[in-house]
Amino acid sequence: MPPASEQWARGYARQALSDLSAREALVKAEKCHRLHFLQMAAEKTCKAHLIAANGHDHVRRSHAYIAHHLPQIARHFYGKLNDNNEISHWELSEIKRLAREIEMLAPACKGGDVREDNSEYPWEDGRGNICIPCEYSFPNLDDENRTIIRLINLIRAAAKSYCQ
Repeated sequence: MPPASEQWARGYARQALSDLSAREALVKAEKCHRLHFLQMAAEKTCKAHLIAANGHDHVRRSHAYIAHHLPQIARHFYGKLNDNNEISHWELSEIKRLAREIEMLAPACKGGDVREDNSEYPWEDGRGNICIPCEYSFPNLDDENRTIIRLINLIRAAAKSYCQ
């Protein structure tokens, strides 16, 4: 990898670790804030992964990286964290679902204008109600469930590996 790309990968990975630290510091904050920092950390880790594999010139300025790349990262790092065991089909399916939900937290990723819910800005639901992230339950993401905690640990491990 060219030195500039190596620096970019490290930069994204280091910022991802900082985002995860901020998420942990917000353990008692509203769920939207914890999810917002999780989304940012996942996105930056995916970008570090892509830069390490393909160079900085191949990474677009986009939020739409998580759904596709996070399951690949999880598959790669799962064995390193779990005594070389492979990730189960069930857990990989759940990680794919979670990765899609995490990606949808970014306001720019509306799922083809189908979903407006996001962790950052108020939105209008289909009945004309204004929804506020700090009051919304984000029912598709339980950031305290075992699978998402394992996914967060995988994100952290991946980000650390790109910092070296």
